[in-house]
Amino acid sequence: MSPQGFTPTVGVQASLACSAQLSRRSVLSCRLKASLQLLLLATSLHAEPIVTGFERFHNGEPTREGGALLYNELGCANCHGGDTGLPARQGPVLADMKSRANAAWIAEFLTDPQSAKPGTMMPALFDGLPAKEKAAQIQAVTHYLMSLKPVGKPVKPKAARHANAERGSARFHQVGCVACHAPTPDFHPAHGAPKPEEFTSRPVPLPDLKKKYSLLTLAAFLENPDAVRPDGRMPHLGLNAEDAMDIACHLMDYRPSDPREAPGLPTLKLNADLAKQGAEIVAKLNCASCHSLTAEDKPVTVALQKSEGGCLSAKPATGRPHYDLSDRQRASLITFLSGKDQPAFTTAQQTHLTLQALNCYACHGRDGIGGPDVARDRYFVGDEGIADAGRLAPPLTGIGQKLRADWLESVFLGEGRVRPYLQTKMPKYPAHAKTLTALLKKTDQKELPKLHPEGDLAAGQKLTGILGGMNCITCHVWGDKPSLGIQALDISQLDKRLTPEWFRDYMLNPQGYRPGTLMPPLWPGGQTMLKDVLDGDTEKQLAAIWEFIKKGDSLPEGYPAHVANAFELIPQDRPILQRAFLNHVGSQAILAGFPGGIHIAYDGDKGRPALAWRGRFFDAYSTWFVRAAPFEDPLEKEVFAWPQGSENDAPGYRGYRLDKAGNPTFLTRVDGVEVEEAYRVEEGKLHRTVTWAPGQKEPAWTHPEGLEVTESAAKANHQRHFVYSWK
Repeated sequence: MSPQGFTPTVGVQASLACSAQLSRRSVLSCRLKASLQLLLLATSLHAEPIVTGFERFHNGEPTREGGALLYNELGCANCHGGDTGLPARQGPVLADMKSRANAAWIAEFLTDPQSAKPGTMMPALFDGLPAKEKAAQIQAVTHYLMSLKPVGKPVKPKAARHANAERGSARFHQVGCVACHAPTPDFHPAHGAPKPEEFTSRPVPLPDLKKKYSLLTLAAFLENPDAVRPDGRMPHLGLNAEDAMDIACHLMDYRPSDPREAPGLPTLKLNADLAKQGAEIVAKLNCASCHSLTAEDKPVTVALQKSEGGCLSAKPATGRPHYDLSDRQRASLITFLSGKDQPAFTTAQQTHLTLQALNCYACHGRDGIGGPDVARDRYFVGDEGIADAGRLAPPLTGIGQKLRADWLESVFLGEGRVRPYLQTKMPKYPAHAKTLTALLKKTDQKELPKLHPEGDLAAGQKLTGILGGMNCITCHVWGDKPSLGIQALDISQLDKRLTPEWFRDYMLNPQGYRPGTLMPPLWPGGQTMLKDVLDGDTEKQLAAIWEFIKKGDSLPEGYPAHVANAFELIPQDRPILQRAFLNHVGSQAILAGFPGGIHIAYDGDKGRPALAWRGRFFDAYSTWFVRAAPFEDPLEKEVFAWPQGSENDAPGYRGYRLDKAGNPTFLTRVDGVEVEEAYRVEEGKLHRTVTWAPGQKEPAWTHPEGLEVTESAAKANHQRHFVYSWK
């Protein structure tokens, strides 16, 4: 299918034009960028405006929700009124335009917005006019825009003495820019470059940045986009001046190290008469409904045009905005406008649409929706020692229930940051901080069981430590003290972030909130593994941990020096379960040691048994105390492995529970069937009981090579019982 509004030769011509002016290295880069345009955009770029939330979530039949999103994001509500309940969508501030953009580019953009910036949400305002009159009006408007003075004190950005385009390329691809925009082809992510078909939504195209900006003005915009686009659609990533300049160098392919040598913006000799004419044209076009121009400009509400020739018309009409909508977009808008008498959107629908409008779903998932697609996932980097939690943005599922209102608002203001290992930056949304907080708190409000009313401070100190506790400080930072293992987030001030009810709910079932997390279920099935603390009362133990986090003025117990064999785990009265990085299993190994001297390692990523051995179990020192915990091995050399499945097998692990004796039952999926695998040791043999849902096809079972396997009678026809013995 040939895409509308895109001619492949345009990219080739751009490459040749660029090549004529640049060094050989820059020529190659320019050609690569043109190739990327052809590769990523030629099969997907149309002339219609690109509203990312609509593209990703309303790509099928027209819906009222999709139409509401378009009505808000295209600025229809600004002119025609009507409260969509979504954050207001505004165009860029046009005051002081002369200090930011090239007048020639402004004229080019006004002449044909979709050619100057494909996918723009700016409508064509001069279509339908005779060519000569159109050119004259655009010239007048350009002079008017370039005559506008700043509202308030003007900001004069300063150029740094040094810049690095290569470093800027790394930052562009790591801080979150490619969550919305296309990556550049000469950057190779650690996990391999994506294929075009792996992008589930079209990237937001960039204009010809060299035509529009100078290096200095682009860097100033990247450092503080809120000054120009306060509506948050261009997110404020909190870049420092160095990062902003480096990214600007990358985007403009500026290779010299001194950005002070970069050319500034061309000047336009203003014509006062033309500027006056332009002011009249801008007022007639009601540009103030979307843009901030001067302090005196007031928007005018315009009645919806229901007859042929309105904004929804497929043909441009003189004096009216023309959006060049796709048939799908037009149908969705009509569906929304036709259903204005229907009940208002529910709070959940409003939240979903708000997250689409702000494109939060580009980085975050919520209730199984959103998150980076396969292509963009490759660019999210951080501390992979914490698995996906160390590189991906946290899910927004139940976030209003999870976070205290004051902390949630501080996150939107750019103040609350607790994951320094994530390279992707959480944007600031100062204009929407209060409304977003109120909306999420309202949407996610639900009754959760409360923590036990009395928390034992001393028991909390023990439980957070490593001497007979839950080993929290093995993985988590505590204030200014690094953890003893992987560097997960600081837990010393959780009470300032989390609601106590959510804390309790999460601690009882971490996998239910974030599947695949390395956080183990320390109270599987609501049962504690520490029977000697607070009489083994789960609720009292949770309350004790919360009390120590909230009021404790000392450190959790632990941080000892290593003594040989001091941390060898020896199962005696009950099985021991221990998370570890284990060779031949991975970073999500779950070790189960049994008093009978037989042990297994379960793969918590793939959801399958991995290893079995007999004799000594495991030395936990490195797992507990070494900051960069190494991959380790069991304490015995003779280890028997289950055959590994295909690398393409979908992870099926769903957690585990313990019986009264402490024996684990792992919950997983095998061949798409939900399975429970129970393990225990009796009389020197390993017993494995697998149970699947009645009526489901029995999965195929595998066994460790080198062990004898026999089958005992099962209790049900959807169950098998295997016994493994050493030869």
